[in-house]
Amino acid sequence: MRYMKCLVLALLLASWGCAGTDLMGSGSQDPAAPKVQQSFFYDYNDIRVPEEMEIQTDKSNITPTADGKFGTMKFKGWAEPISLFDFFFHNMPKDGWTMVTYQKYQRFFLVFTKDNRVCMITIEETPLWYTWLEIKVSPKVGNTYSPAYSTGGQPMDTYPSSGSTGAPVEGERTLSQ
Repeated sequence: MRYMKCLVLALLLASWGCAGTDLMGSGSQDPAAPKVQQSFFYDYNDIRVPEEMEIQTDKSNITPTADGKFGTMKFKGWAEPISLFDFFFHNMPKDGWTMVTYQKYQRFFLVFTKDNRVCMITIEETPLWYTWLEIKVSPKVGNTYSPAYSTGGQPMDTYPSSGSTGAPVEGERTLSQ
């Protein structure tokens, strides 16, 4: 009986040691090679989203226009916020987007621009360990915009109110009064 236990233990150890070997050579992948993360395109054909994130259609809205699609897509999933940040930080430039700025750690926020669009990505973790991902794409404001108020250049004599033509209205107060 004693020899039988030793024999069973030896066979068990031998089979356990061989379980990880590949006798046919079919799994000759480098274990140090990084795993390729699967991603998908949803409504935007140039913004990838990791497979761990599930779209929330009731919290999303996309509007097609002549200049492209604009709107907000929200996702919920179990991904780590820092891994989502890294995913977008590295993959958005591959799809032609240019990084404008970012904020990370307590709340993750990335801003990219491409052609006539701006993309804002927000990543937040909730107390229930869900991670929320929000992707907003909006049209880029052109350089032809000139505000009706002073932006630090030449001072204006009066500051028009909303809807004003620039001429002071009787009884209207300016900042200097």
